[in-house]
Amino acid sequence: MTTIPPITHEDPPSDFGIRLMDGEETLLSLRPYRFVRYAILPLALSIIGLPLVPVSFVWAFFAQHRYHYWLTNKRVIWCHGFIGYRVRSVPLERIADVVISRTLPEMLAGISSIEIRDMTGQMSNLNNLGAKWIGVKDAPEVQKRILEQIKLVNERTRPL
Repeated sequence: MTTIPPITHEDPPSDFGIRLMDGEETLLSLRPYRFVRYAILPLALSIIGLPLVPVSFVWAFFAQHRYHYWLTNKRVIWCHGFIGYRVRSVPLERIADVVISRTLPEMLAGISSIEIRDMTGQMSNLNNLGAKWIGVKDAPEVQKRILEQIKLVNERTRPL
């Protein structure tokens, strides 16, 4: 069984417009795993056809470097985009569920995605891919870390 990297303290880069709050520290920093070679190729072959495979690889290469996910002691943050970017964060106490999903291309690549559902019930859909961590290696371990951090935050904020 593979394991995710140990806790890193790579702060979100300021060029994405992400600033850590007072007392906030990065617990986990991830990028998509095998996103370029595996997750895009089956999609390119089955949906858009063989002539656009090189374009898909170029897109996937740049996307892999523009997708980034962070778990801090106060929130989860994800950034994605190709030419521009989109940043979304949810405070840990507002997360209702952390769901693992696997599409056919992800199963072929040996990766999973993690959907962050907040208390309003929002999650990823076709129009809002921002609520999904795509290409997560060892997703059950990442899910466990996020849920453990949510539990810690909720225990600290629970009234006596």
